[in-house]
Amino acid sequence: MTTRMRIAARDNFCCARCGRLWNEHLDHVDHRVPLEAGGSNDDANLQLLCVDCHARKTAAEAAGRFGR
Repeated sequence: MTTRMRIAARDNFCCARCGRLWNEHLDHVDHRVPLEAGGSNDDANLQLLCVDCHARKTAAEAAGRFGR
């Protein structure tokens, strides 16, 4: 089983933030704590996010990292 499928199954095929059902072609397995911030590739640091929540999280991380 791939990491992506394992995390999707663990998260009940729903976005960890909004609960939207998984779309295999659009959604992402995301690092809760980014690798560059000391996160790991362990399953505990991974979450399933829909494309919209992933985009919002990425934008928020970039704003915090680089200012506005």
